[in-house]
Amino acid sequence: MIEEHSLESSKRTDSLINRNKDDASIFEAKPRGELSMSNANRENHENAWNLESGLDILMLLLYSEGKTGKIGEPIEGITRLDKIMYILSQSKEFSPVVQENYEFQADNFGPFAPELFDDIQALKQECIIETSSEKRTKNKIDTADEESVERVFEEEPDMQVSWKKYPLETYKLTELGMRIAAQLYNNLTQSQREELKRVKGTFGEMSLKNLLYYVYSKAPSSMLEKSKIKKEVLGH
Repeated sequence: MIEEHSLESSKRTDSLINRNKDDASIFEAKPRGELSMSNANRENHENAWNLESGLDILMLLLYSEGKTGKIGEPIEGITRLDKIMYILSQSKEFSPVVQENYEFQADNFGPFAPELFDDIQALKQECIIETSSEKRTKNKIDTADEESVERVFEEEPDMQVSWKKYPLETYKLTELGMRIAAQLYNNLTQSQREELKRVKGTFGEMSLKNLLYYVYSKAPSSMLEKSKIKKEVLGH
């Protein structure tokens, strides 16, 4: 199933690239680096895109304003990105497309969608998103304020080794990604834009500890049955 999703991700990115080349002339620069359709072309392209894949949602999430109010705010850490996507899967504005493309399952750190990794790699290969990395340390697990998780690692040494071998990555759109995402964004409804801004602004800067608590307190018990940190996160 994951291999099939990887193939679909590759096909979808090819479609995104080709469409961007065909419609490059419909974009005009906006303040703060935002790109938007020109008024002359907006009507013809009003229904050019329908949200149909996880790639669309991933790009929109990275494109949307966050707490600072700037378009294209990056998101730090795969755990944060994964949990924010889970929150969107429960949002009435985006749940249909997210749930169709990301099959969240119980994992060591709560709800987890393996398909998200395929989509990230597909977009990286096409230079639509880029990442910057830093070495993960014992005292920094995606963000500071994770002493409770570290106590679990003291009891689960294999888990600590597995976690620390992956660097902490920050995800952002490239210039090409901004252009493609702008087209998607301009076709969203106002309520969809507001929901993206609310979710990203709220959970993009929240400490990971508080983000995990929020997700764990909202998720069904079936999503937490394999979690190694449930007790530390929820306090019981």
